[in-house]
Amino acid sequence: MATGSRSAHPTRQARRRAATYDEIVRAARTLLAHGQELTVRGVATRMGSSPAGLYRYVANLDELRDLVAAAIDESLALDVQTDLAHLPAFDTTARWLAAWTALRRWGLARPEEFRMLLARPRSEGAPVRELSDALLGRLLHALCQQHDLPLPPLPTAAESGFANGVRAQAEAWPTELRWLHARVCASLHGVIALEVTGYVDPALVASASLYRSTVIDWLARLGQAGDFDRLMPLLDDELGR
Repeated sequence: MATGSRSAHPTRQARRRAATYDEIVRAARTLLAHGQELTVRGVATRMGSSPAGLYRYVANLDELRDLVAAAIDESLALDVQTDLAHLPAFDTTARWLAAWTALRRWGLARPEEFRMLLARPRSEGAPVRELSDALLGRLLHALCQQHDLPLPPLPTAAESGFANGVRAQAEAWPTELRWLHARVCASLHGVIALEVTGYVDPALVASASLYRSTVIDWLARLGQAGDFDRLMPLLDDELGR
């Protein structure tokens, strides 16, 4: 007797459409990797198609950019998660600092893709960097829970921006944790963005001095100063990978 339902198995047309979206993303990322501008015509040409054919899949350039940015973020989150495989699950502090350092390494290796994520932070009100942001937030949450860290109160002026507590994959985080994560992102993501986009002196990027100091500041704020003898060599090892 047959089990399941037809809806559980994509039709051939649906599979072909999904494959075309994957091809669009690959073509777009190839253009970005070569420092070329992302355009509908450029992607279509790369695919051996016409702009008219591509418009059957994306309505306009903004939709193309959103599609590509979301795919890049998915790839980033997967790469960062894979980079944590060498660290034990119980070492929440090491995994948090390694994840941020993996994000930095990824951004410096793929500057054009990282710029795409910076340029498309939100699409119709929804965060484009949802997967990578959620991964970093989960790691911060685990660190705070393991060390029983007090969370900073949410300022009244910021309350309206944190009305919805649901994150990626239906994760509900305490509002205070979301506020702490937002502050960490503004600091560490900000430094990485400045490094990738060339606003930081190349010598500081090469030495990782600015990034390293910022991570150390946050480790101290997160109550980890007493573990610096162990964490500093680990941070340097991650920076050297």
